[in-house]
Amino acid sequence: MSGRAIRVLILAAALAPAPAAAQMQVEARGGLTVGNHTAHYSALDIAPGVSVDVVIRRQILRSLAVYGGYFRTSFGCEEGFCKDLDITVVGNHGALGAEWSPPGMEDKPAQPWVRAGVMFGSTEATSAKRPIDVSADPGIGFHMAAGLSVGSGRFRFLPGVSYRRLAATQGDDEATAVAVAVDVGFAYRLGGGG
Repeated sequence: MSGRAIRVLILAAALAPAPAAAQMQVEARGGLTVGNHTAHYSALDIAPGVSVDVVIRRQILRSLAVYGGYFRTSFGCEEGFCKDLDITVVGNHGALGAEWSPPGMEDKPAQPWVRAGVMFGSTEATSAKRPIDVSADPGIGFHMAAGLSVGSGRFRFLPGVSYRRLAATQGDDEATAVAVAVDVGFAYRLGGGG
């Protein structure tokens, strides 16, 4: 996915209509991810990779926010599960979505949230053992996540879990990649609201 497309997705979330007291938040998240890639028969093999998200989030109602950002999803698969290959799968996607949190929890020290959204980008698999051609066509995927926003003031701690279905189709070959992550992040609130 091009850098320009990613910037457009982030800008769309930042410019979404909102009341004057709306809060904007910048987040950086990272975590360990396991996954599968149907083209290589991997099955949530225990060869985790590091995934990273950068998100701009904007509150539009008390319990509803929108966000846009960049997701880099990475996981591995080892011999026995991957046609005798050690592979690394990496997805690069722009993301747009919505976040819901229970009403009346705004001033609590730990506020739960759930997110769902769409992703656009591509997924590639590489192997150190021998060349493989697994460069996916760009496509649409989706993600879901749940977690907590812990803290008060401008800085927040964001533990969570996420599920992602990545675009992984290669030409006429149907393929999917799915990833599950446990991650932590930090957020900084940019003005507006309390």
